Amino acid sequence: MHGIDDIRALSVHGDVPIDMYGPPDTMARLAKRFAYIFDESIKPLPGTSKPEGRARALSPGQSIRIGDVDVVPVELPHGPIVVYGYRIGRLGYITDAKELPEQAIAIFRGVTVLVLNALFRTPHPTHLSVPEAVKVAERVGARATYLTHLTHHTGHAELESELPDGILPAYDGLMVTVD
Repeated sequence: MHGIDDIRALSVHGDVPIDMYGPPDTMARLAKRFAYIFDESIKPLPGTSKPEGRARALSPGQSIRIGDVDVVPVELPHGPIVVYGYRIGRLGYITDAKELPEQAIAIFRGVTVLVLNALFRTPHPTHLSVPEAVKVAERVGARATYLTHLTHHTGHAELESELPDGILPAYDGLMVTVD
């Protein structure tokens, strides 16, 4: 979140603030911590600019149309806290979860591409391990799963050689087409 000021490069050229979506508590914390971005009454000094955003709280399980795609926020355990994963059309996006309850698996079934966190090869209290992520990916059944949130201790080529077909380590600059 501390790179949020960098949206200035986008909002300074737009006609409206940039909509930002997430859990209600996260959006409230953002609006409080970065009031200058979200409070329209705070104006930039003459000759300066400011990033401009609108905090949009999402409700878990309730589909929302953003642009031309339906997005479903899904509550997921991340150790002692709850975070959101997202089903965005035919894409599943889960980058910070410890497990996927059965109801979450049901929501993500049918995605073409799944982006899934896998921190270490060994268990961790707040993130899926590589073996746990593989099991989740197999249960979801996407055509392609890309593991992300990997550490520098996980070599790309070595991990790729160990993974089942259709499950790959993600990498910087990866572009994926979702039909």
